[in-house]
Amino acid sequence: MQPKKENNEKQSLKRLPPSRIVIYPKDIQLLTGKSYRHALYLNKEIRAYLRKKKHHLLTIYEFADYTGIPPNIIQLHLK
Repeated sequence: MQPKKENNEKQSLKRLPPSRIVIYPKDIQLLTGKSYRHALYLNKEIRAYLRKKKHHLLTIYEFADYTGIPPNIIQLHLK
C-alpha cells in the first residue's frame, strides 16, 4: 500500500505548464492592433508611469492595471 501513497505524492508535485509574466512591445502590438512603434511608445509610457528603470521588465499585471484590461484576457491572447 505504501507505493501507492508515494505515487499520489509525485502526481501532486507535477509542475504546471509555464506561463509568461513579462510583456514585450511585440505582445502589446498584437493585443492592441497598433503599430510596433506605437507599442514601443506605450511600453515606454507605462514604464515611465511606474517609474521603472531600464533593466526592469514590464509584467502582464502592470500592463493590465494601466490599460484596464483583465490579466486573464491578456494571458489568453498571448498563448
